[in-house]
Amino acid sequence: MQQLKMLKLMGEVKPYPIHEDYYIRNIRILESGEEDPAEIDAWVDVCRFQLIGENATKESYTNAITNTPLLVPATDVFFVCEKATDRPVATLTAHIRDTGEGWIHMVGSLAEVRGKKLGHAMLARGLERLAEAGVEKVRLVTDDWRRPAIKNYLTAGFKPVFFEDPSEDAKPVDERWTVILDEMGWEDRTFLTYDGEIWTK
Repeated sequence: MQQLKMLKLMGEVKPYPIHEDYYIRNIRILESGEEDPAEIDAWVDVCRFQLIGENATKESYTNAITNTPLLVPATDVFFVCEKATDRPVATLTAHIRDTGEGWIHMVGSLAEVRGKKLGHAMLARGLERLAEAGVEKVRLVTDDWRRPAIKNYLTAGFKPVFFEDPSEDAKPVDERWTVILDEMGWEDRTFLTYDGEIWTK
């Protein structure tokens, strides 16, 4: 069963205030032009919790970030950090693909900061970066079980995308979304096609 797809047709991006104990910055780059190894370790620590699992390593960073075409870590990889310690506690990547469309991925946070709305502020900053670059469409994929993240995306203006899932165990995508939106009490049932048109049954 394929991951769920979401699409935002870029308009005005509303900034979201961040908790007073935290701030947002990009991953730090050494004078050599390489990412700081300590920063990569921090990224792995955040992603180990929810995105990748206990087997997350520096190779996970290489696969998800370094090897992604056109992705520039210095502008595209974001951290939410504690002001007191500068310790990264959440991360998000917002980059531009060769199609000219934006892409949000590798979004996660440590369990200890859940409930502080850091994801909302981090997503808003990533979308601002893409809007400044002139991006008109932003895409992402997510999992059915990631309810807090999905609510964050919906709140930021992303819409569910309808697509045909050929997987043998696949349920119809609109039925999967109906379950999620019902559980959230989310009233807007607007679906988009991959091209951004309104989808109807």
